[in-house]
Amino acid sequence: MHQSHMQQPAQTSLANFSHDGRIGLIEIDNPPVNALSVPLVQALIAALNDFEAVAGLEALVLYGAGRTWVAGADIATFDDPGFPVAEFNAFLTRLDAQQCHVVAALHGAVLGGGLELAMACHHRVAQPNTRLGLPEVTFGIVPGAQGTQRLPRLVGAELALDMITSGRALDATQAQAAGLVDAVAEGDARSIGLAAAEALLAS
Repeated sequence: MHQSHMQQPAQTSLANFSHDGRIGLIEIDNPPVNALSVPLVQALIAALNDFEAVAGLEALVLYGAGRTWVAGADIATFDDPGFPVAEFNAFLTRLDAQQCHVVAALHGAVLGGGLELAMACHHRVAQPNTRLGLPEVTFGIVPGAQGTQRLPRLVGAELALDMITSGRALDATQAQAAGLVDAVAEGDARSIGLAAAEALLAS
């Protein structure tokens, strides 16, 4: 779509909302690896508020700026009593409850809370280099943001149990075969997300 038809983000937040025609976009921009943190969770909530405030949008695409999607939570926040686990879970539930198509456009590392964020979206498209997993067990914890519920629904109990208890990650091809990813596509994350959303709207 031509530049004149796009509303651009202000680039002042860790999660920037814009829209391209009838498709909303949320760009996650928390370098270097877009790690979940208290400010990022708050920024995601604000970006979803912005999306819901624009009439006529029929799809939403979430994608990561830079070299990766969300590569998990900031380890420094694990012992922070202020980390908003309940708030993040409420955001995931709200994202899943959207009446429009919600697409996660994935690349790089999709791990821990990043995979839980992706699983709350309705459709997942990934670049071939993407790796997806729940490595929390390697830190001595279990997935805490709906991962133990959402993963078995997508890939079945046997594979989900293996991934959760071993911390093993899947590549994009394996994830597609397992049902964790709906499509694998070449291109930058924003572009493959927009293409997936357009295809869903046209179907």
